[in-house]
Amino acid sequence: MKKFILPLLAVFAATAAYAQTEITLGVGDPAPAFKVDGHVKGDKINALKKGEIYIVEFWATWCGPCIAVFPHLSELTEKYKGQVTTISVNSWDYRGDADRDAHIKKIENFLVKHGDNMRYNIVLDDNQDTMAKTWMAASGQNGIPCAFIVNEEGRIAWIGHPATMDKPLEQIVAKTWDIDKAAADFKKEIEAEKEAAANRAKMAEIAKNGDMAAYDAMVEKMGAQEALFAVINHEPNFVVRVIEKYAGKIEGVLPDTYCSMAAYLTRNKATTAESRATITKISEMCFKELSEDKAARSAVYHAQVLMNNGDKDGAKAWLDKAEGLVTKFNPETQRAGLTKMIADTRKQLDAS
Repeated sequence: MKKFILPLLAVFAATAAYAQTEITLGVGDPAPAFKVDGHVKGDKINALKKGEIYIVEFWATWCGPCIAVFPHLSELTEKYKGQVTTISVNSWDYRGDADRDAHIKKIENFLVKHGDNMRYNIVLDDNQDTMAKTWMAASGQNGIPCAFIVNEEGRIAWIGHPATMDKPLEQIVAKTWDIDKAAADFKKEIEAEKEAAANRAKMAEIAKNGDMAAYDAMVEKMGAQEALFAVINHEPNFVVRVIEKYAGKIEGVLPDTYCSMAAYLTRNKATTAESRATITKISEMCFKELSEDKAARSAVYHAQVLMNNGDKDGAKAWLDKAEGLVTKFNPETQRAGLTKMIADTRKQLDAS
């Protein structure tokens, strides 16, 4: 099996809360109505005024990446104090039939823990997620955190992840931002995403039908890596066949990734005994491709594979192996996370 060059990729990110709607909003367009359902911190802002620059950011209490970006948003807010107003919109957070008072209380309790990192205005979306629909869904954004920069003309100047908005914000404040170019670039991104969505839909059908010839054709069209990540969440036994055929032949996909996929696929009850045996062999083979200073994570994944297959003794032995490899793992900054990963897997094993 060939060596790989890129780090482990995020395969199973949860994003969309809604089905994709028609895209009616983009960079360069006037900002939508600002209809919030309440204010929990900062100024009581109910409308965006012309002549002012705003960051409008969407987040939820359950969203780890949102929490991670709180300090950065606060830093930008403080850096551009008097020039930019940050408004953070809590959305996608109503649960079941929770009433408004209970929802507000939940957000307030969250702020007790995280409020020091959220040094900006915080407002609430309603129980229909109206703001998320009219801003995010309308512009084709189906993941959080997501930020919009609204310029002094009241036009959307930029849309994206808040961790990547430093340069655009700097230029928008300095009045050097080329909004027409940004609008054209955004349209290209949306068209590319439409094509990717169509490919994902086609891939679901291919996996359902178990059509390897059609999958191979999609590899030619999309590239092997794109095709693999497009198929991973579909019919598990077909995905195992794909990995069996392509493992070690896809540039940029690390052995860790196949091990994590094996753990993911063996959690699926629809995965047959034959497929489990195949993917378990691939998982162990991929582990053996790694040097000792990179192997701990894959050892944990392989332990999870065995646990999912009902082999508790085997899983325990691989967790012990992973534990011995943690102290050799590089970068060192990831060792604490790996130790926790091992402990969490042991708890799952004990409970199984």
